[in-house]
Amino acid sequence: MTNVFLFMRLGWKSIWKQKNIWLFSALPILIQLFNIFQAKRGAGLPLRFVSLIISFVLIALSFVTTVGVPYLAYCYLIGKSVTIQETLSAVKKFSGRVIGCSCLAFLALSPLVFWVLAVSINSSTHTLELSNKAILVLLSPSIFTALWHFTVVSFFENDWGIRQSLDKAWNLFKSHFGVLAILGLTLAIIFRAYSAMSGMATVLIQSGFDLTSISNLNILNPFTSLYKNLLFILINGIGQIIFTPLSASIFISAYLKYSDPKLPYLMRVK
Repeated sequence: MTNVFLFMRLGWKSIWKQKNIWLFSALPILIQLFNIFQAKRGAGLPLRFVSLIISFVLIALSFVTTVGVPYLAYCYLIGKSVTIQETLSAVKKFSGRVIGCSCLAFLALSPLVFWVLAVSINSSTHTLELSNKAILVLLSPSIFTALWHFTVVSFFENDWGIRQSLDKAWNLFKSHFGVLAILGLTLAIIFRAYSAMSGMATVLIQSGFDLTSISNLNILNPFTSLYKNLLFILINGIGQIIFTPLSASIFISAYLKYSDPKLPYLMRVK
């Protein structure tokens, strides 16, 4: 447990000393804000076409975050200063490999995904409604979060392909499974708890702090009823903006320590 707290402390301290990382971590919130805007507009054909184009642009921006945030966290932790332009160049260079890893991750988790879809589709309305049971089950893959971050950071460190990076990531992960699994699960629970608190804060504020309003909220999955609520998206978005670089910094700290215990990077995070 000592290493769990060490990595969390290092990650927390390091994210506040970086400026560019916040720009990249804030990009996914644009997708959620756009969904709210889109829901309030008409459904004409020209607008649908424009919305489709914007959706593709926002999806591309999400990959900018997926590569840019861990790249900036990695560079900071090894004492390398990089600009926004250099980070965008890294996004262009490594995005293909990250997309490939995303496809492999989806294939590995596909049985779980299909099960969640099967139990979550309402037979009467034919809509997708994630049950609390499904939400809890979806926490289980979080124990492998380190494997994802280790693979991605291996691209940056060695400029390897997917297979070599995944081999190294897996060897490090299985050698330190206990600590890394606890880290992944802990962070997932913390983020889920923050979303629940964001949902409660939203309904309390909008109901004039009527405590009975919380009874109508799905605590485990507040997105069910609040995914188009601007206040909830903003409150929850603040947590997402912080959580994304925090998670990356925590696992990259673990990667650096386990890859080379003699690396003096720990001295740089003060």
